[in-house]
Amino acid sequence: MKKIKKMLAGLLGAAMVLTSFGTPAWAAPNSPVTTDATIDTTQKGSITIHKYEYNGDGGQTGTGETSDTVPTGAKPLAGAGFTIYKVADATDIEKYYSKNPTALPDVNTYITDGKINSSYSGKVIKLDENGAASDHGTKKELITGADGIVSFTNLDVGFYVVIETTTPAKVTTPADPFIVSVPMTKADGSDWLYDVHVYPKNKTTYGNVKLVKTGNGTEKLKGVTFVLQKQTNTNPISWTNVTASEQNPDETYTLETDNKGEISISGLSQGTYRFIETNRGSNDGYIMDGATTYSFVVKEDGKTYNAEGTALLANSTITVDNKKPDMIKNVQDRTTNYWQQDSDYNVGDKIPYKITIDVPENIAKLKEFTLTDTPKNLKDDITNIKVQYKDKGESSSLQDVTNSVYAVEQTTGENGFKVTFTPANMTAYAGKQIVITYSAELLSTAVKTTSGNPNTATLEYSNKILPGTDDGSNPNKPSDTVEKDKIEDSTVVYTFKLKISKKANRADGAALSGVVFDLYKKVPNNTEGALTTEEASKFGFAEGTWKKVETLTTGTDGTIDTSDSTGYANGDYYLVETKTVEGYNLLKSPVAVKLNIAYTTTWTKTDEWTVDSDGNKTLVKHSESKSTFSAGTGATGQVTAVENTTTEGTMTETIINRKGFTLPKTGDIGTAMFLIIGIGGMLAAVYIMLRGRKRA
Repeated sequence: MKKIKKMLAGLLGAAMVLTSFGTPAWAAPNSPVTTDATIDTTQKGSITIHKYEYNGDGGQTGTGETSDTVPTGAKPLAGAGFTIYKVADATDIEKYYSKNPTALPDVNTYITDGKINSSYSGKVIKLDENGAASDHGTKKELITGADGIVSFTNLDVGFYVVIETTTPAKVTTPADPFIVSVPMTKADGSDWLYDVHVYPKNKTTYGNVKLVKTGNGTEKLKGVTFVLQKQTNTNPISWTNVTASEQNPDETYTLETDNKGEISISGLSQGTYRFIETNRGSNDGYIMDGATTYSFVVKEDGKTYNAEGTALLANSTITVDNKKPDMIKNVQDRTTNYWQQDSDYNVGDKIPYKITIDVPENIAKLKEFTLTDTPKNLKDDITNIKVQYKDKGESSSLQDVTNSVYAVEQTTGENGFKVTFTPANMTAYAGKQIVITYSAELLSTAVKTTSGNPNTATLEYSNKILPGTDDGSNPNKPSDTVEKDKIEDSTVVYTFKLKISKKANRADGAALSGVVFDLYKKVPNNTEGALTTEEASKFGFAEGTWKKVETLTTGTDGTIDTSDSTGYANGDYYLVETKTVEGYNLLKSPVAVKLNIAYTTTWTKTDEWTVDSDGNKTLVKHSESKSTFSAGTGATGQVTAVENTTTEGTMTETIINRKGFTLPKTGDIGTAMFLIIGIGGMLAAVYIMLRGRKRA
């Protein structure tokens, strides 16, 4: 009879360990604990929970002993929390294990909707820091570590309800609450087990996500780094970095975009995640956005949803688009009106310039966005600056930019200007083009060499967007330091010089000094101050509109060299001689001069990134121009390129004056003869007149 009673107690104990398990329990091999044949109600016991992750089928029935084994492929599960409640004491347990046992306790007696009934909530076992039951303890829940094990020790004899009160995110469904008897018997009914081992398992599911990094919507950006974080708390919200697969902990994540601009992540448990950009890599010019977070949710079905968890992400893909501005500077060609990188003008001309800026779509998040114009041998006119905008790709429909968005100032000690934009007020211009037009006067200091007279625009902007406040988890921190990139683009304007050599009688004749010329230039119709058609005709000018541009006088060497006074653009000119050396005849007709110096501009730097000593990067679109000069089609005279320190563009004209008739001096016989002939002519004329009247 005694043997039968003991076997019955063993069956009852095993049944209570397994009662209402959502999943099977297993045991790990160890040496069995031998106890007395009868329950010692004064002895302390323990419940050791071995929590495992297992997505297979099957598994053996648990015995409560340490000799149980787990299926192949089962892995310890960290982060699972358990709380126990004592629902029956020693007296009750003796009744259950008596000759005539009472009904086997049912876990549903104590549980409603997976939680302890309120009538039993006060029976929670208080624990010290070591998990031992203690009247003075305050701890209630134990969390499994990397080994998946927690132990509740120093337990009195009785029945305990075990509830999984914290479930790791990767678990699809927590283990159902179950009852453990302390003690219970071995499966064969031979001994009491005061230290009971249970092996509940959980099924898990994992999701995946792919991040695609683009540049301005088209370019795939390689080498951009991110952090991946998982939300670990909701109030207050906190995040922790995820660096390895939860499904396969040995698999670490590569959080840098590959050649396709992609980062692929798998093995993500349920929960809310976010990507944060930390470095743009070698993608110069792009703006790193370290303030924007790209969130997604992995649900218990293993699928990836948007940040709100309301809609599936197409192909589990998040697209992150970096932005960058652009800037182009042009000068208007004098003859074609095309906007280009070079042209030629006269000293004193008002030269039209245009700067076009592609505004990034995240402009409002930038701290700095400024444009500086730096001319050389030119003076910008800030009174006629227009700041307008348009949609990209449009050739018209320019509208004025609101004045509150920008401020224009003359640069100190320079002939340029600076436009300071207020990014926070530029939301309306995000993704648009800002067009700045103005004019600059070509100064008398202008060089006539192949170096030309450059005008350089520099766009300077913040290259990082950082959080406004520190959320504690974002690796990017607020900063007052503004890291900047620059875009630089240059144009060049050439001007040339005339060299007029005045000779007597022949090309190698004596130099004639003091000869005065008026220089006229063919100009566009309706040019203010131009000659009338009648005036131009009297001079013998060809058809067109002409304007006097300068009066020139030959020096002691018989030459006029305009290099020190002015410069001229290519075009059609006339030299009208207004005064010559005594004894020489004035030129009967104007001298046509076709100034045509052909130039081919080359740029030492084109679309090149440079780095200064402080590490600031500049995209040089056009810089350090050099050109070659040669005589263009139809040019009169000769184009000389004299290599000194620089190469000059000079057109040389040689003009010959010849002597007039030499009249006799006063008192000479020649003079008397001219006087007699003159008087005779007059008398003959009078005679003819009188004879005509008499006949009449």
